[in-house]
Formats: sequence, structure tokens, C-alpha cells
Amino acid sequence: MKKIRLIFLIVLCVLAAGAGSYGFSRPAQVSDLLEIAFVKTETAVEVSVLIRGEFSNDVFRLTEPERLVFDISPIGALSAAPQIEILWGGVLRVRTGKFNPEIARLVFDLETASVNYKIERTDAGLKITFWKEGAEALIPEKKAEIPPAPKPPKAKIEAKPEVKPEAPPAPKPEPKTVSKPRKERRGFFVQIGGGIGTFLKSTTTLNKFFPLYNEQGKRTETYKLKLNTPSYLSAGGCLYALDVPVKLGLAIEYWNFKSDGDFEFAVPHPFLADSPRTLTLSDHSRNYFTSVSIFGLFQAFSNGRLTMFVGPEIGYAFGKFDFLDVVEFNDQPPFMDDDVTMSSIAYLEKAISSLWAGIQASFEYSFSRTFSLLLNLRALYLNPEIAELSSTFNLSQAHALIGFQVTF
Repeated sequence: MKKIRLIFLIVLCVLAAGAGSYGFSRPAQVSDLLEIAFVKTETAVEVSVLIRGEFSNDVFRLTEPERLVFDISPIGALSAAPQIEILWGGVLRVRTGKFNPEIARLVFDLETASVNYKIERTDAGLKITFWKEGAEALIPEKKAEIPPAPKPPKAKIEAKPEVKPEAPPAPKPEPKTVSKPRKERRGFFVQIGGGIGTFLKSTTTLNKFFPLYNEQGKRTETYKLKLNTPSYLSAGGCLYALDVPVKLGLAIEYWNFKSDGDFEFAVPHPFLADSPRTLTLSDHSRNYFTSVSIFGLFQAFSNGRLTMFVGPEIGYAFGKFDFLDVVEFNDQPPFMDDDVTMSSIAYLEKAISSLWAGIQASFEYSFSRTFSLLLNLRALYLNPEIAELSSTFNLSQAHALIGFQVTF
């Protein structure tokens, strides 16, 4: 029994020793790849790979395209940037990544196959020098020391009798600089005037459908906007921003314009399918809008009495517009085009309101310190959406306004 125990203990010791030698040995310590940096010289580029800890590396080249590959192991943490652009010494860039959990791979993309390289191990990791074929890599060499040029002998200085220095003249007082007073504009202004305006999109077309004789009729509404005759009243003040005069103000405007409506109806036939009859109608209406806006104008130039201001403007316009609403038809045999007429017509007065934005150029000609003649040119974008009509109504305009300004 004792012999069996002894043999069993010997077998366990042998197995433990084998396990310690093969399966359960402590793994080698991994290193960290910290950073990749490069320095350009006249004909070459030196790439430094900073590695903390022990490592080994394997190098090989690949073609189509040309690449130089470094496999560095064992690497645990990889802190270098995934891609660094070099574009020097025949090297386009270097790309980094983990080939597997213990191997870091560096791939240098080369311009051509004629790029040469040299690898050196340093205390901090690796130094790789690249240069194109036919150009020597700049490796610092010890330069021959050039002996300094001999110093010329010192000239003998003869002793001269001491001469007492004369007292320097009293400094003249510097003239005081007097700053010129800035040409200021008086603080507040009031403007009044009027002019004409043209619509940037003068025609708007809307399509609507209506049921008749178990078919669907169609009407096409075309509204042509005529010239606008706006008038305005504004007030504000003038201040300086970085020594540039700026005019800030509030304006109230009244727009008055006419619109012509051309309407075309496709009226279904009572017996013949897909045989609509055509009717036309022309009418016109006058529309009135009110606009409230604020503006900020910066002085662009000033030449004597003439001054130009330029700047943005934003406002809110509201008013009413007449749209065709209900049309009733009177139909009689033999139901030809001339046999269908409109018995009654009704219009819908629709309220329209929207924000608008524009830019203004104002020319000011001063007759005196308090009275000026104005010419204002501006363009504004106004495109309100009309929910009931499922459409937008473009009222964008360009204005030319004449008025006068009183400052105080």
C-alpha cells in the first residue's frame, strides 16, 4: 500500500512539472505602441515609432500599390493615430492598426518602388529613414571644426586729459496732439415718402376642381399683379459702430396694388363623357397691405453732401386678397359651348400675412444739417403660404422710393 502511494505521488509531481513547463508558463510581458512622429529633411523623411517595452518586428514589402509593412509584437495598447499624412521622401502616409491582439501593423504607402529605407532600433523604439532613389538621405555627420580667426591686436589707447561733459540741453516739450473731433450725425431722424414697386413674379396660377354631372370640372385661376404704389413713414436714430455711422429705424408702409384675374373653366357635358366645354372670365380687384419693418443701414461712402447707406431689413406684412370662390352655371339644350353660361359669381376675401426680408440701399443728399432728400432702392422676399388653397402666393417685390428726411 505504501508503494502504491509513493508511485502516485511521483506521477503527480511529474505531471505538475510538465504543466509548469508547457501549459501554464507565465506569458511574456506585452509592450505599448505610443506614438508615430516624423521629421522632414531636404531629401528624406525620418519616422520615429515610440514603443514602451521589449518588442520584435518583421518587415516586408508589397506591390500594386507599393507598400512597406512592419509587424511589431507583442503590442497591447496602440495609442498612435490610425493614419498620418507624410507626403515627403517618397512616403505618402502611414496607417496603423492591430493585425491581431498581440501584433500591431504599420503600413507605409509609397509613391514608387524606387523608395529606399533604413531601419534603426533606438532606446525609444524604431527610427525609419526613407528617401527616393538617387537622393542621399541626410544623416547628420560630424563637421570639421574650423579654428576661430585670430583676434586683431588691441590698439594702445593714449591717456587724454579728462574733459568734463557739458550738461545736456533741456529737452524741448513735445507738442500736444489734439485729436480732431469726429464728425457726428445728429441723433434722430424722421423720413416720409413713397414710390413704385414691381413684383418679381407678376403671375400666379391656381388650379381647382369642382363636381358637375357626375364628372369633375376644372377651373384655372391666373392672377396678374400690377404695379404697387407704396408709401412709408419711418423714424430712428444714428449711432457709431467701429467709427462707422449706422442708422437704425422702424418703418410703417402702406401698399396699394391692382390684380387682374383671368379664369378658364372646363365644364363637363351632361351626356357626353370627357367632352368638356370651355368658358372664360376676366375680372380685376384692388388690394391693400400694411407692412411694419425694422432696418439697420451702414454707411458705405460719403462724398460731401451725398451719402450712401446699405443694410438689411426685416418686416411683417398683412392684408387681404380677393380670390374666386363660387361659380354657378346655367346650362340649356343643345348643350354646346354657347349654351352654358355663368349665372352667379362670388369672391372670397382671404387674409394674407407673412414675414419678409430684404436689403436696402439708401442715397441721402443733404441740403442742410437738418434736411435731406432720399432715394431708397430695395428688394424684398415675401412668399406667404395660403393653407386653404394649398399653395403659396409670391409677393416678392423691388421698390424705388423717393422721400425726405428731417434730422434733429
